Amino acid sequence: MVLALQVAHIAIAAAWFGHKLLVPADIRQSVHAGQAEAEDLLRRLRRAERFGILSGTGTLISGGALMWAVGVETLSVWIWVGLGLVIVAIGIGVTVARRASQQLRDAVGRGDRVQATVVGRQINRALGIESLLWLGALVTMVV
Repeated sequence: MVLALQVAHIAIAAAWFGHKLLVPADIRQSVHAGQAEAEDLLRRLRRAERFGILSGTGTLISGGALMWAVGVETLSVWIWVGLGLVIVAIGIGVTVARRASQQLRDAVGRGDRVQATVVGRQINRALGIESLLWLGALVTMVV
């Protein structure tokens, strides 16, 4: 049972991390390419956001189940540090990235490519910070 939970947790967490690796380049290219490309970007971004929410939730649920299965009292402090980093990453996604994503939708809707570029950079920075926190969580949880 524990092995199955570990495999599920790692697979879901990898999907959560991996799904957004190509988003920054997509944002940079699409907002400069033209209005139709920017509108297509918004559809892909919505799909990526939904996938991120599902895989992030799945990561937390599978991690919680794994913690329960092995016994919370037996967990290393590093697991708790990793969990803290994941919670901070989710907080950045919920506050910074979500707000910037809405601003990107608004800018693209107005045809304001300059503002879309500025907001796209904000999203990319937020995704970069989330990725660093995710990497930190991974390192702490395998120590």
